[in-house]
Amino acid sequence: MNLDYRVTYINDQPRLLALSQGLERVSALALDIETTDWWSPRDERVSLIQLAYRVGRELRVAVVDALAALDPSALRRPLESDSTTKVIHNAAFDAARLARHYRINTAPIHDTMRAARRGGERRYSLKAQAEKHLNLQLDKGARLSDWGRRPLHPAQIGYAALDAASALLLYEHQLSRGLRGDYRLRAEAADLQAALPLSSQPASTGHPEESVPADALTPAGEDLSAASLALLGIITELPSRYGPDHLAASVGEDRVGLAGWIIDRVLGEEADLDESSAKTEIAELCRRRLVRITPTRRLEASDSGRSIWQKHKSF
Repeated sequence: MNLDYRVTYINDQPRLLALSQGLERVSALALDIETTDWWSPRDERVSLIQLAYRVGRELRVAVVDALAALDPSALRRPLESDSTTKVIHNAAFDAARLARHYRINTAPIHDTMRAARRGGERRYSLKAQAEKHLNLQLDKGARLSDWGRRPLHPAQIGYAALDAASALLLYEHQLSRGLRGDYRLRAEAADLQAALPLSSQPASTGHPEESVPADALTPAGEDLSAASLALLGIITELPSRYGPDHLAASVGEDRVGLAGWIIDRVLGEEADLDESSAKTEIAELCRRRLVRITPTRRLEASDSGRSIWQKHKSF
């Protein structure tokens, strides 16, 4: 597929306000972000916010520089508007960070990754979905860029814009197939649960295959997902081999060597692990102090992390 779309780079407040007003008239809006230091809640920053939308039949992408002298919360109105569907590939990462950093509760959300999984897809990363359904090759060459450095290289802006455009096109394709990708932020789900009788429990939205049997885990890791366990195994067996960005980017595609064997062994050879999901799991491992970042920005398992992995090495 040959994409034809216009990219606008926004790094000042007046242009951001004009964009925000214009977005209130669109029916669907694809959203993607780039972050720095995402493994540390204290240090994490949103670097870029990419928004893809249509004006008539024309596809447009706005790349908002969140590190410039502007206030991204100006996007709250269109991102919270009930009349605009927000399209996100793995909303658990992007929407959660907009809520954390700017108190923007993005809704309603169509999660294209969730829709792909509900449709029975085994390979559900944005790259895999774009190749299969859009005949579109996503160039991931810039994904390990330093998103905190300015000025950005045109290749970085192009990479960021393409992911948002691809998500919007994938959403349109999924609609034509009748796929649903409804997603609700955890904060919204918690508010809904609080209004229910105490005996009521929300339906699980997790995937059983992602969980490790509770009786096989130590108390410190009894609720680790299989994805977290696989990543913990890679970090334990290959200490200081990967930086957090490198590991998150590679696990979904580079299924070779010991790292690939661990992913296949724990998740299954047909399972997929997209980059955003890997980031979420690595950040959680860091938060729980099962993994640490070395002074050279490499990943190493803590004593607790190594203990948990050794217990499950026979998987």
